[in-house]
Amino acid sequence: MTQHHLWRTRLASLAVLGTAGALVLAGCASSSDSSSDADPTATTSTDSGLPQDLVDAAIAAAEEAAGGADFSGTTIEVLGVTTGTEADAFINAMAPFAEATGAVVDYVGNADQATVVAAAVEAGNAPDVVDGQGLGLMLQYAASGDAVSMSEVIGDDVLAANYNEGLLNSATIDGDVYGVWNEADTFQIFYNTATYEGPTSGSWDDLMAWSEEAAAAGDAAPWCMGLEAGAGSGFPAQGFIENLFVKKFGSEKLAEWASGELPWTSDEVKWAFEEFGKIATSDTLVDGGPQAVVSTSAFVFMNGMYSDPQTCQLTLWGNYAASIVGASNPDAVVPTGLNFFDIPASVEDYAGALDVAGHVTFALNDDDATSAFMKYWASAEAQALLAASGQYTVANVNVPLSAYPNDNMASSAEILLAADTVTPGPASAVATAVNTAYLQGIMSYVQDPDSLDEILAGIEASKG
Repeated sequence: MTQHHLWRTRLASLAVLGTAGALVLAGCASSSDSSSDADPTATTSTDSGLPQDLVDAAIAAAEEAAGGADFSGTTIEVLGVTTGTEADAFINAMAPFAEATGAVVDYVGNADQATVVAAAVEAGNAPDVVDGQGLGLMLQYAASGDAVSMSEVIGDDVLAANYNEGLLNSATIDGDVYGVWNEADTFQIFYNTATYEGPTSGSWDDLMAWSEEAAAAGDAAPWCMGLEAGAGSGFPAQGFIENLFVKKFGSEKLAEWASGELPWTSDEVKWAFEEFGKIATSDTLVDGGPQAVVSTSAFVFMNGMYSDPQTCQLTLWGNYAASIVGASNPDAVVPTGLNFFDIPASVEDYAGALDVAGHVTFALNDDDATSAFMKYWASAEAQALLAASGQYTVANVNVPLSAYPNDNMASSAEILLAADTVTPGPASAVATAVNTAYLQGIMSYVQDPDSLDEILAGIEASKG
């Protein structure tokens, strides 16, 4: 069963679901040294368009990670989940390792990554490195003994100096860290700066009180929401529910929910669904009411903030929302035409608690070249190149804000760096069967709120 969590997949990945792409990154070695069927045109750091000072720093970090070793003639196979042009950010950030060491880094993106990895492992031909969407695959292969301990390869002291404790804990099994977070998406509330006059601070109760007042005044609906995304339908609501949860009950409880320790039938989980439901199942608080929520595409629902007349005013989503709404609305540029604020807390003590999503990279091979690559990939210098793409916020806390080329990602990174706690929620960590039940449960709940107890019991039962 696939453990690919569709809700974490960005616009481009969902648009090309079921396709695969491959590129080869070559340093001193030529592309002919690779056994891949990839595009024979090598992509290196010199043609990435990234700032040269960041590229030079990454090359130096790669040399240090390799201990000066020459890996010419060695191919490192990287299986990612990101495909199409969106994969370029990862490819370009990996290229300095190839340039510094002579290795060929053979990146292949496949949206059905989990199936591909499982087949390769069973056949004894596992990729050296897997860059997965969320924690699911890493947890699976760490538990099976196939994944390599990053505590041993990189060292716990180095990891602790570069990563938030919550992210390290999420990738830890029996005391060893097995995964390296790179992309780390934050969640926030977006609004049209030209029209929104509601609160941007205060508590969640304050924002809900404004929502009720705005709806009663007959203005544009307070909230924009659309959950239709094919097989991933419901995924925008996962970030909504989990962030309401962490701002009410804190990161420790969120981690318990993600790990399965806190059952889906608990009062805490039920509260988060019901609080989300106050908006999603309302005829007045959300644009079009609940039937529009389940039938409107996740990639167009924010257009209501920019329509004439305006039909909705706010949305809670990941930082990638800016690029999605901006694709249809040229004025939606952070911070002038579109802006955001941190999700208000229901309990003030948890105002600094964040739920995050993103990519986790792990190794299925412990040879010298792969180990050196993982050391490089965990470095601030490598992740600064991901940040410089302008597409992602990154997990390494030592990446400077100056690496981000746009206000959207730089401001999102500020939220990430300022957080008291950073914790991935269940959508990033649960098995595929549970995540599927989670998504289906969300859609069923919006259409039939009275069935919530049954829905939550069904998700709990899917844990097996």
